[in-house]
Amino acid sequence: MKIVVLGSGSAFSSRSRHNSCYFVEAGGEKFLLDCGSDAMRAMQDAKVDFFAVDRIFITHMHADHSAGLPAVLTAMHVLERKKSLTVYIPFSQIEFARWWLANMFIYNGRMSFDVALVSLRPGVLKYGGVELEFIKTRHLEKYAEYAEGFGIVPLSFSVIVREGAKKFFFSSDLASLDEVKSLLDGGVSLVEATHPTLEEVAALSRGRDIDIYLTHIPMELEDGGEWRAELKARFGIAKMNSVSDGQVIVL
Repeated sequence: MKIVVLGSGSAFSSRSRHNSCYFVEAGGEKFLLDCGSDAMRAMQDAKVDFFAVDRIFITHMHADHSAGLPAVLTAMHVLERKKSLTVYIPFSQIEFARWWLANMFIYNGRMSFDVALVSLRPGVLKYGGVELEFIKTRHLEKYAEYAEGFGIVPLSFSVIVREGAKKFFFSSDLASLDEVKSLLDGGVSLVEATHPTLEEVAALSRGRDIDIYLTHIPMELEDGGEWRAELKARFGIAKMNSVSDGQVIVL
């Protein structure tokens, strides 16, 4: 299994970090987890083949996790991709995604390849030699009273990717680290560092498990950032176990 970190930044992408996007090769399958607003540039920077991606999974519809989708699909068309592509969207927003892409002039029959939009729900999906388990998180529950007026179920997911005995956990965005603590044992875990408390970030930064890496890094946790300074002052942590764009993790 191989994970290429295409975007490890928070909602505010920086010169060194794109928005959330990860290219995974496992069990003979190649796919993206998230497609943040600058995903096309992230794929170009990491030299990821636009023809290689078989599926794209969107963990939730915040722009820093999904807004790059039209640009990536358009780039594939311009490059004359022929192989069809499947895109998984949280189920309550699948019709919005159809309308959104249509308004970006992305239509099957006009494009050089077909795009199939599929509803993403909690549970297990299997392809070839890989299994993906999508686990509902509480990240978007704070929007429930607003979303209800539009008939939207505010869905967000973490995902476990398994290839035989190999395991990769991607937290995506969380309400609290408490909801995924039980999933962090074994394999490699990428855990977001924007929404958990600084105490939770500090606990992960102490290297409790060398295969737990921080991602979704906000500017405040970059070198010289105010949270980084606070980590050092309050918890004595001078170095974080974090990922960076372009990094390749092999299991």
